[in-house]
Amino acid sequence: MEHIINVAQFDQMVDNKIIGMPKLADSHLIFNGKNNILVCDNNVELNKASIEFNGNNSIVYLGSNLKRDTKLRIFSNSTAFIGKYVDSGLALTINVFENQNVIIGDDCFIGDYVFISSSDNYPIYSCDTKERFNYSRSVFIGDHVYLGHKSSISKGVKIGSGSFIDNASFIPSTAKVPSGLYLSGNPAKVIKKNIFFTKDFLGKFTAEDSLNSKDYKSDVFIFSVVDKETLSMDSIDKILKDLDVESRLEFIQKLFIRNKRKNRFSI
Repeated sequence: MEHIINVAQFDQMVDNKIIGMPKLADSHLIFNGKNNILVCDNNVELNKASIEFNGNNSIVYLGSNLKRDTKLRIFSNSTAFIGKYVDSGLALTINVFENQNVIIGDDCFIGDYVFISSSDNYPIYSCDTKERFNYSRSVFIGDHVYLGHKSSISKGVKIGSGSFIDNASFIPSTAKVPSGLYLSGNPAKVIKKNIFFTKDFLGKFTAEDSLNSKDYKSDVFIFSVVDKETLSMDSIDKILKDLDVESRLEFIQKLFIRNKRKNRFSI
């Protein structure tokens, strides 16, 4: 096991690798395995957060800071990706189990106490057939997605860029949320289609700001499926699972970092 609590320990690592120079504020990086890679882009800051690798050949790629009580657990042959300009709140939990992937695009808002998982944690079987029916599945969350406080994202969920998930909402297993949907409830239901949101915090609005917010002139936050621009989430998932850890990192850099196309994660 390699347990990292400060950057001075990076050079002492033997079985795993950290790329970048994150700021560690009372945070823990735990590697229970070998050949794992943690990438910290833009000198991200981990503030009272923990990242735990349990197994081998996995990648965690961080493009944004993680705040207090965030817990990210990843197991063998899996990928966790958090893009740039993601505002995450307190006590975010991300579980990446059973050789799956959790992908979160750029410019998202993630509220406090949000739960994202690729599995149910334990296998469930049919009493009649003795067959398992709850296999783990990867989770994809597009660019500029709002996940409200205490929302829960289940295994196999795909959320297109620009969608808004209300506070305390539950997105059930394998749900596919097209871009520009406003969902709320447990289980979540469509409140309104063809919406977009901005990240202008209403708590700072003056009376004049509220008046000026009646209309929005730009279509910058409107996403749609575009031929030869929008990526196939299913294809990405398959490719990630087929690649070795170093090739997976190259694929992430090519498809998620260097690819700046607006509608790449639209549904």
